[in-house]
Amino acid sequence: MKGIRSILRRGEEHPEAAGQRQPERCLACGALLEGSRLYERFRVCHACGFHFHLTALERIATLADLGTFHEDDRGISAIDPLSFPGGGRHSYRSRVIQEQRRTRLTEAAVTGRAAIGGHDVVIGVVDFAFLGGSIGVAAGERLARAFERARARRVPVVLVCSTSGTRMQEGLLALMQGPRIAVAIEQFAREGLPYLCVLTDPTTGSAYAGFVNLADILIAEPNALVGYAALRALEETTKNGLPAGAHTSEAHLQHGLIDAVVARPQLRETVAGLLDLLSRGRLPEGSPGGQGGHLQHTPRPAWQQVQLSRHENRPTAREFIERMTTAFFELRGDRSGIDDRAVVAGIGAIDGEAAVFVGQVRPHSGDGNGLIGPAGFRKAERAFRLASRLGLPVVTLVDTAGADPSLAAEEAGQGHAVARCMAAMLAVQSPTVAVITGEGNSEAAMAMATADRVLMLDNAVYEVVRPEDAAAVLEGGPAEVAERLRLTSHDCLRLGIVDHTVPEPGEGAHTNHAEAAALLRRAITRELARLRRMRQKRRLEARYARYRETGSTRSRIRGRLERRWAHLQDRIGGALDRLRGRAFRRRADFPDEGIPV
Repeated sequence: MKGIRSILRRGEEHPEAAGQRQPERCLACGALLEGSRLYERFRVCHACGFHFHLTALERIATLADLGTFHEDDRGISAIDPLSFPGGGRHSYRSRVIQEQRRTRLTEAAVTGRAAIGGHDVVIGVVDFAFLGGSIGVAAGERLARAFERARARRVPVVLVCSTSGTRMQEGLLALMQGPRIAVAIEQFAREGLPYLCVLTDPTTGSAYAGFVNLADILIAEPNALVGYAALRALEETTKNGLPAGAHTSEAHLQHGLIDAVVARPQLRETVAGLLDLLSRGRLPEGSPGGQGGHLQHTPRPAWQQVQLSRHENRPTAREFIERMTTAFFELRGDRSGIDDRAVVAGIGAIDGEAAVFVGQVRPHSGDGNGLIGPAGFRKAERAFRLASRLGLPVVTLVDTAGADPSLAAEEAGQGHAVARCMAAMLAVQSPTVAVITGEGNSEAAMAMATADRVLMLDNAVYEVVRPEDAAAVLEGGPAEVAERLRLTSHDCLRLGIVDHTVPEPGEGAHTNHAEAAALLRRAITRELARLRRMRQKRRLEARYARYRETGSTRSRIRGRLERRWAHLQDRIGGALDRLRGRAFRRRADFPDEGIPV
């Protein structure tokens, strides 16, 4: 790839001027940039990684395949829609004309068609060099048209932003560009097409609070100023000063407000990889996976299976995903400012098919207790809704000690988060497969296991309550209560809660992580292939029937007979217990009579 400066150079410099030019140095560390290939190609300092500003055309040159960009809507303009007061060279109209001459752009937004990694896309760039990247009437129209054009061509949108928000000289007309672009994005989203947005330094204001945060996936360059408020406004409202690193892309990643921070040299590869995943390859009809479910079960006591499901070396959901997928892009957070690491979510490729993965990450040593908070359930809900909109299948991996029962979680809306997560999974329009990989405990497990197909690893357990907690209330110890709760994989299979079980290597998944992941991957691809062969309407009806009919009930007449028979049995049992009690008491009072009991 040629350097972006040589690609976009308009003419050769005069030899004398070149000889008098001062050597370029990094604005951050002062390093000499002459001869730096990293600087020549990407405008990134080789010494400290500082990212210099790029123009709109330079941005496109670093992302799009060479020679594929074709600009659209260059002629759309609205130089001074309000006839903003001001005279002479300082008028708004004059400023716009000067910016057009200086930047060789006609507006802050440049849009067009291109290819990235061989994938056709509609690409847009908001350039900070043109009046601070502010969005006015013309820029808003160009961006709205970009989404409409992508919708008509059924291709993704990739948008790169460097903006300070709304152009105030265009007044309320500029402010209303937010809903103008948003309605176009909404229509685009209904077609199940992906929208990727790249945030660069700076990205603030109404654009950030509008079309930027409507993206499916948000990626930012390192150390970019990112957020709704301008840095000056934040400093004025913070008495003790901003903490180090605040209001940057790294801080946003930590709080789950964006999905990744990617350096500019790797940005094109990352975007191309995401487009590969989102191209939604389909499994062939004869997808591998064997015949039927696993019917042979390890004859272990229930309590022993509980212990195995909690084994400290048992593979976690994150490890299963890494071993089963050939590519995986993680989604971070639920956009509320918290990223619950007890839940991992993202888009991955499994046997050539893209799928959305949601896993409950239960640490088996030291790193937290694995309890899931409201943000974790909301992150899962975000992933389910994205999968439904893009038509991607969902795979969930369930292994949790439960939902966080703390007061902080309650006040953050734990109950609502669990309910909405469960409802979102039930509403996914694409195929869904859930796997209980370890200990699936109570509502936290249920909320992410309401799938078309539910599988269980052989030594996994699915509980309404932990056996030791139940033993504190019921008669008997944990081992006895575990048997009575019917929580093992073969118990769940007999009850119709799960469809198949998946074998584990050796004495359990903890003995061979690679083989356990391979067995699980084959089972998942088999179920996805079966679900793909079903028509959507039939599959959704089957899902409804599955959960509507869980647990057998009786008709009115049979129910009445069953209740009467149960009451009669209870009375007979009570009478026998009373007779036995009298006999014992009499034997204690007259031990020499030899009364049989």
